[in-house]
Amino acid sequence: MNIKGNKTFLSFIKILFMKCRTLMVVIIACLFSCKEKNTSEDVRMQLMKSMQTYLYKVQVNNDSSVVKYHVNNVIYFEDTNRYICEFTVNMKERKLDTTGIMKANVSKDFKTVTRLY
Repeated sequence: MNIKGNKTFLSFIKILFMKCRTLMVVIIACLFSCKEKNTSEDVRMQLMKSMQTYLYKVQVNNDSSVVKYHVNNVIYFEDTNRYICEFTVNMKERKLDTTGIMKANVSKDFKTVTRLY
């Protein structure tokens, strides 16, 4: 090969490398920028889990020998910065077994529960 052929080949490799690098950057950016949106079933399960955690942590100080809670269902409305929820909760004590409704607001990150009644 002559010198002119080497320069052409090297410039071709440089252009190919630049295009591949740009394509890889675009693909990696798309992979990390796309956040999976929660489905309504995922949100429902997270809300139920958050409420159950709240009930054990705040209401009975993690002592499940006194009372047991089971969140059966949740009906919720997604507000701008919280979920407005109505939970159906089964509560079992030694001599009492009852199911009732509890209303609470849950933050969007599912960490803060504010019980209304």
